[in-house]
Amino acid sequence: MKYHQLETLSTSLSPEEFFKTYISKRQPVKIKGLPEDESFKARAWTDLNHLAEKAGDSQVLIEPMHPESHQFGTDVERIKVSFRDFLQSLQDDEGPHHYLTTQYADVDLDEHTVVPPPADVLTDDYPSVPRIMGNLSPQQVNLWVGRSEEGSTSGLHHDFHDNLYCLLRGRKRFILYPPEEVHNMYPYGTLEVIHDNGSISYLDAPVRPDGLTIRGGLKARVKAIEQKLEAVPIGKGKGRRDTKERKILLKAYDDALDELAQYTLEAGDGVEVEDEVDDFDALMASLEEESSEDLADIDDDAESDDDENEDEDEEDEETEEEDGEDEGDEEVDDEAEETGQDMLLDDEETESSEPPSFSRIPTALVHQHLGLPTTAVVPPGASNDFPNLQKTSAPYVVELNAGEMLYLPAAWWHEVTSYSSADDPQPIHMAFNYWLYPPTNLDDFDDPYEDTLIWDYFRSEQNKEHTPKEDVPVINTKRKGGDVDESKNRESKRSRV
Repeated sequence: MKYHQLETLSTSLSPEEFFKTYISKRQPVKIKGLPEDESFKARAWTDLNHLAEKAGDSQVLIEPMHPESHQFGTDVERIKVSFRDFLQSLQDDEGPHHYLTTQYADVDLDEHTVVPPPADVLTDDYPSVPRIMGNLSPQQVNLWVGRSEEGSTSGLHHDFHDNLYCLLRGRKRFILYPPEEVHNMYPYGTLEVIHDNGSISYLDAPVRPDGLTIRGGLKARVKAIEQKLEAVPIGKGKGRRDTKERKILLKAYDDALDELAQYTLEAGDGVEVEDEVDDFDALMASLEEESSEDLADIDDDAESDDDENEDEDEEDEETEEEDGEDEGDEEVDDEAEETGQDMLLDDEETESSEPPSFSRIPTALVHQHLGLPTTAVVPPGASNDFPNLQKTSAPYVVELNAGEMLYLPAAWWHEVTSYSSADDPQPIHMAFNYWLYPPTNLDDFDDPYEDTLIWDYFRSEQNKEHTPKEDVPVINTKRKGGDVDESKNRESKRSRV
């Protein structure tokens, strides 16, 4: 079968032009060169001794090759080792050679941005967002390291976030299909909708167009309103009457909590709620506690600044008791949220260990269909009956070499075969990638996300965490638009590239 060649460009393109030509068009592109940011120092990681010295003490999960399909990106149980020991194992010619892929252990999947090991101890060596990606917001970074002179493959799948893939060593072959081929890809998930920006949502893993999970978006809305409440003064005097603006925000806050509670109770993401949280009022109380401690702190600060309230009367004491009731609920809500997350993972393993965004088609069949060399095999007992594979349009096949990048918009299906060079004294392949939330304002470089409330909140939090550098753009906070979702959970135990 014939396939297409992907356009190649240099990194000299401005962020504005890159957004206009590729990101907004949801078009993948191969890029000659690595990020030009002065703070991008990941090239030095190809010296394994240097890398081990910087990050060797990190504990990482490495993935063994599936014994039947001869590929990575499966549900094979991962092994926890020190990063130093893993790097040393790759230099043993006898093998086996495992693969460092996505790291999800001991991280909060509800975090807006995740920096897992060993990338968490290497942050001085890369910018939080490469300049070429403009005002997109980072979701995760990850380091990929393995060894395979003959070529090792991942399963056919798509991600929920835009991907900037930087190849540091070795070479990779990518097979790319556009999102609309989902009907021919036989995903494990049940398709809900393809959003206008190409992002895919499944009934069993619903996500918003901006790549946030539904639950994550609802939680972020609560936090965003809390942030606004911090900036609005509380009424002074014994009555402490709230301003009109504060009353509006408090009403919005209650509504946001109600919506989050209702969604959690109804298991809107296909996940059942724990039995002990089977009553709306009980669940509502637990959710209020997670956020109300922050609000109580705001109220307490206001009281301490108000000289008129030094000698509080009985009315003030009653007000404080109400605030105190809200304060006590946070731990209960944390437990409820964690329980929901645990149920997500347990549910996946019970119904299917495969994420919804992975294809049921064995990698070996994809390679055979395209006439490409492969080391993968069809596992015993696996189906060969995938007639819609013959209906797919011709894909892109991209050869990526060390020192090059691939921009891949969210929901583009891809399979990756990785190669290390036998002539290399340290024959490994290594890549570093950024996942970024897909834009929903496709015509606006400065404001790539529509949900103003939530994304202003995320940006302000991100700008607090990063000291601006000359080559690290501070994300624009002058916004116009608003919305959020939850996608990462479903990929929790699988490599995605």
